Amino acid sequence: MRLTYRQIEFFKAIMERGTITDAAQALFVSQPAVSKALSALEAEMGFPLFVRSKTGLMPTFEARAFYTEVARSFSGLDVLSDVARELKEMKHGRLVVGVIPALSTRWLPLLAARFLQAHPEVKFTFEAYSSPQIAQMVGQGRLDIGIAQPSTRDPAIRRTELFALDVAAVMESTHRLAAKAVITPEDLAGENLVNLSRPDVIRRQLEGLLANRGVDVSRRLEVALGSTLCRLVEQGVGIGLVDVETLSNYRSESLVARRFQPHISMPISLLQSTRRPASQLEHRFAAYAVEHAPAALTT
Repeated sequence: MRLTYRQIEFFKAIMERGTITDAAQALFVSQPAVSKALSALEAEMGFPLFVRSKTGLMPTFEARAFYTEVARSFSGLDVLSDVARELKEMKHGRLVVGVIPALSTRWLPLLAARFLQAHPEVKFTFEAYSSPQIAQMVGQGRLDIGIAQPSTRDPAIRRTELFALDVAAVMESTHRLAAKAVITPEDLAGENLVNLSRPDVIRRQLEGLLANRGVDVSRRLEVALGSTLCRLVEQGVGIGLVDVETLSNYRSESLVARRFQPHISMPISLLQSTRRPASQLEHRFAAYAVEHAPAALTT
């Protein structure tokens, strides 16, 4: 026995509307089409579903029993339709985002708050890691999205440029270079330099400038976080370069920042895995992050 969805749909409409005419109107089809479908269904099932009388169609016992199961099946389809609609509206979503520490204090919380206001049913988790850790975790599928320096060339990672953060030189307010408005590589000659870790894009750019200009510095310390660099500089250990977002989160009267020339910036990218298709929620958040990258971060 092979029953078609259309036959069942017509049968359900007749049961609920009471007449073939009303069923046809509800389904936006012709009366003969409904009659033909009903006859085909009865022929396939091998027994009548309705008794024709002067007052209309009277469902048989078999029809009523069959309708009970049909209604239950359509109820399940309604549930599935609701689920599909809610998925489209991102009401059943969880997003796990990894972000570098510099952006975890101000930018991402503000972005997440606005995103959650627009999508109140979404569950959101963000965790702070270094850029190499974020790239690794995105590639492993442990993070849905990463927001970090684009330091990886892993083919499993798709990179979308978000913005670039300017970099400034930081030093104690009593430092000899604090009187200058702009710091150059030559100004760093003989200074104790507090360096970021080797994979960091700021570190790589600064080392390239120092090497090209033949500037010799004392590299006494290497740290992973810009906030740690600021703390050490504040304690008089040396001078360092850090992104402006970290500086905006680190407030100290004894620490000053000065423009650095030639210009150095820290590019920030949105990282996603190429090994699986992105969800609708990921697409929406990625577009949101690109759209809401504030211009103030690049000044």
